[in-house]
Amino acid sequence: MVSRIFALCLEGKFQWEISDILNAGGILYSPDRPVWNKFRISFILRNERYMGADGYPELIDSETFQAVQALLQKKWGKRNRRNRPVSALRETLRCPCGGRLKRWFSSVHKPDTLYLRCAECGGEVVIPDADLLAEVERQAAEYTPPAEGGYTPSEETVRLTNAINRGLERPECPEDVVALILQGISARYACFDTPAASPDTQRLIKEKAYAQAIKYITITAENAVTVTFK
Repeated sequence: MVSRIFALCLEGKFQWEISDILNAGGILYSPDRPVWNKFRISFILRNERYMGADGYPELIDSETFQAVQALLQKKWGKRNRRNRPVSALRETLRCPCGGRLKRWFSSVHKPDTLYLRCAECGGEVVIPDADLLAEVERQAAEYTPPAEGGYTPSEETVRLTNAINRGLERPECPEDVVALILQGISARYACFDTPAASPDTQRLIKEKAYAQAIKYITITAENAVTVTFK
């Protein structure tokens, strides 16, 4: 697959064209993230470990890799780095401690990768643009506007809550308590009002105006991304 992506690039295909080809062919990026996009293609095309670096198997020879880098530089060398799509999200990036994640530069800086450091705790994050943007898009696709009208517990919810509390006090049958907890979650969810018309945040998401729709993005040192929408 990697060699095919490099070959398509050398044929003159843009990253978005390569992602369309792979998606049309039913080829998965990964089981949990099946869809290809131009950011993931770009990350692969610029990743030196496919030449056998860092103990990885050699999938691409150095001549092919360098030829692709030269082609990418020719296509995008004049592009202002501020125009990277991920740049629009930088002001929203946060550390789990709540501090802002700010850019810093490593001696082994890789292209299309964010090198971040927390202004509060000093924690560091290194995350490829492709991974961050893909995760933001996934969470945006799953976004559901908050329900209006608040939450009013039903008689069934109250009954299950009492039963759960009794079970937790005397957990002789933990399986029964787990079953009650699951029933309670379902009952509480049913108590929320049906969401009204899509709010502005959902409209912005549909327009892919993520920079305006997002309140902040939390990134852990392990690159777990959590998006909080406005």
